[in-house]
Amino acid sequence: MKTALLTEKGFIIEEIPIPETDENSLLIKTVACGICEGDIFQYRKAKGGTPLRKQLGHEGSGIVVKAGKNVKDFSEGDRVTVLGGPYSEYFEVKASSAVKVPGNIKLETVLGEPVACFMHAAKRFGIKKGERIAVIGCGFMGLGCLQLAKREGAGEIIALEPIEWRRKKALECGADKAINPSGLSPDAILRNFGEFDVIIEATGIQEAIDVSSVLVREHGRIILIGYHQSNDGIRSVDMRQWNYKAIDIINGHVRREDEKLDAMREAVSLEADGLLKMENLVSVYEFSDIEEAFKDLISRKENLFKAVLKLS
Repeated sequence: MKTALLTEKGFIIEEIPIPETDENSLLIKTVACGICEGDIFQYRKAKGGTPLRKQLGHEGSGIVVKAGKNVKDFSEGDRVTVLGGPYSEYFEVKASSAVKVPGNIKLETVLGEPVACFMHAAKRFGIKKGERIAVIGCGFMGLGCLQLAKREGAGEIIALEPIEWRRKKALECGADKAINPSGLSPDAILRNFGEFDVIIEATGIQEAIDVSSVLVREHGRIILIGYHQSNDGIRSVDMRQWNYKAIDIINGHVRREDEKLDAMREAVSLEADGLLKMENLVSVYEFSDIEEAFKDLISRKENLFKAVLKLS
C-alpha cells in the first residue's frame, strides 16, 4: 500500500505492507484523512533539517475491510471515522476507537477526531443562555467551537480574527460580529466591545491569552483551545489580574480516549442531523498532492480552513 513519509525534504510516498490486525482490531481502507495543525508543526521541524522518515496523520475515515474475531459492533463494509489513521491507503485501529458514519455524511467531511476535540471542549464551556461569548481565532477549531457555543444558547458571539476571509466565515457560522483586532490594544477592544462571560481562545499564541485576560469579566471563564506550540509552549500570564477577577481557566483539550470517543459519536450525530456544519470548512486534496496541502496550510491560503487528503 502507499503511505506518505515525512523527511527533511518534505513528504515522499512509498510502498509498505498492509498492516496486520489482531482479534480486537479493524483494518480500514482509508477514504480521507484530515491534516492537523500539530502535523504542520512536525512538518516545519522536519524542513529545518532533522533527518527522519516518519508517518503522520490521525484524522482518518474510511471503510472496514476486515474485523477481528472478537469485534461485535463492526463488519466489512461499514463506514467509519476513528481516533487515529495515518496518511496511508490502509490502517489498523482498535475497534474501540471507531464510530460508524451515517450514509448522509461524506467521509471526506466527517473528520471525527478533530471534531471530537471541540465537541468535548464544548461540554466544558459552561455557557448559560444569553451570555456574551468572544471567540479568538477563527480557524477550523475556532469555527467549530463557535457553532457549538451558538447551540448552547449564547446571547451574543463576537469573533476576533485578523484575516478577512476568516471573519466572513465566522459570520456565516453564527457570529453576531466579527472584528479585526490588528492594531488594537486589549484595552481598546474592551472599550469598544465590553466584557465577555466566556472567552474561547483558539489561536495558540501569547497575544490571545493577553487579550482574553482583559476581556473576560469577573468570575468569567477562559477556555484554552489553541495549540500552544511556539516557544516550547511557554506562556506568561498576569496572575494578579487572574486572581483579582476570580476567573476560571479551563484547558479545553482531552486525553481520555473514552470521553473523546463519546464526543466523536455525539458530533457525528449532530452532523448527520444538519446541526453541525463541517462541509463548508473542508478543502479536499488528492493524496499525491500532500506536499501542496501542507504548503497551502502554512501560507494560510484563502478559504482553506481544513485540508483533507482523499485516498480512495
